[in-house]
Amino acid sequence: MKFKFLFLSAALCLTTMAFAQNAECDADISVYREAFKQWDGKASTVNPVMVEAWRRVFLNCPGYKERTLTDGTKIVNNALIRNTKDAALKEKYIDTLVMVYEARVQYFPQTKAGNQVGNIKGRMGLDLMAFPSRLEQSYLALKDAIDIEGNNSASNFIDGYFMQIINMAKAGKLDEAVIIEEYSRLMDIVDYNINTKYAEGSTEKDREKQYANYVQTKNNLEGAVQPYANCEDLVRIYQKKYDAEPDNVELLNKIASTLAARNCDKSDLYLAVAIKLHKLNPSPESAYFIGKRYLVDQEYGKAVSYLLEATKSTDNQSAQQAYKYLAQIMLKEGNWEQGRTYARKAIELNKNDGEPYMIIGYLYASSGKDCNVNPLHAKAVYWAAVDKFQRAKEVDPSMASKANEMIREYSKLFPTSEDAFFYNVFEGDDYQVECWINEKTKARFSNN
Repeated sequence: MKFKFLFLSAALCLTTMAFAQNAECDADISVYREAFKQWDGKASTVNPVMVEAWRRVFLNCPGYKERTLTDGTKIVNNALIRNTKDAALKEKYIDTLVMVYEARVQYFPQTKAGNQVGNIKGRMGLDLMAFPSRLEQSYLALKDAIDIEGNNSASNFIDGYFMQIINMAKAGKLDEAVIIEEYSRLMDIVDYNINTKYAEGSTEKDREKQYANYVQTKNNLEGAVQPYANCEDLVRIYQKKYDAEPDNVELLNKIASTLAARNCDKSDLYLAVAIKLHKLNPSPESAYFIGKRYLVDQEYGKAVSYLLEATKSTDNQSAQQAYKYLAQIMLKEGNWEQGRTYARKAIELNKNDGEPYMIIGYLYASSGKDCNVNPLHAKAVYWAAVDKFQRAKEVDPSMASKANEMIREYSKLFPTSEDAFFYNVFEGDDYQVECWINEKTKARFSNN
């Protein structure tokens, strides 16, 4: 019974102490909150009573109220850090700022909406960007935020993180290759938010504002990466990595895809990596890299076999691009019908891409000499070609400028009404373009 009494007494004592502590915290919270509400956030108007009351709450009961910590970041930043010119004291205050954020991660990692650690880390990283001495801490906090949040990463976290990556590379704390690698990852996140999460028709909160934020972030990233994205620099950065690990398949894929995305496929490094990758781990993807390089070198015979293999890729985008490259090769080699077959396969994989229609238009326009059944028919191919250019801009507005240019140029080659008169063909008549094309179009005439 004695032990039981002592246990109950101890438990009662602890409960009483906790109650007393909470009462003290409530009193201090009331004091600092009243002053906080009146404060305009400027260092010149700091109320010392507010700061001291908040400090006591943070030291004695940091996990009692989350508001203490969210208020604390403002108080430490604006009332303490901005209010001192003493460099050593400022560093201590910055340490306090970090402690406040870490306490929030420790005591309040969850909200009703879900895990908020990534958001807290991101905010800490942005705040620390103001202090050059905390470059690495800022970088690591923002990296944690992006790693945790993934496609849900806030646009300002992405902006800040990429800036700190560049600053870390300039300071010699990161390999420059990380700039390119993370640029690719961040752009995937940005594109997801622009094209999917906040795309037109989305019901996400603040859709238009968020869409605009991610578009601005995309522009910021594209501008910031430019000094590191020219082919000479990319080859210099990745040549060292390739020489150190020539059999690392993951690295080879990264190098090949990066160089291809930045139109650096004319480099010797690109070809060496593509061939090595295909040797170590043959796949439609590795075949694509080689086929594209041989296409650049105008070695069409070598390119075709690899590009045909690339069309088997499970990645629709790569397979579709391979078909477009094959169609372009057929255009150059005068294999009109096979070129159209490849272009149509590209259309099947992406009905919103206007480029395959443009290629078919070029194929039609280029085949006039082979369809010279009569003078009218030789020029009727341009009617069919212009139809395809028109279709290209209908399905893909980004093609409008190029399509309109081709429509203007090839419309000049239309037959005249005099040419057609002898064949009993008049403006607006249906006309069957035969030869290999075999499509119906409308008669139109040139004024030239």
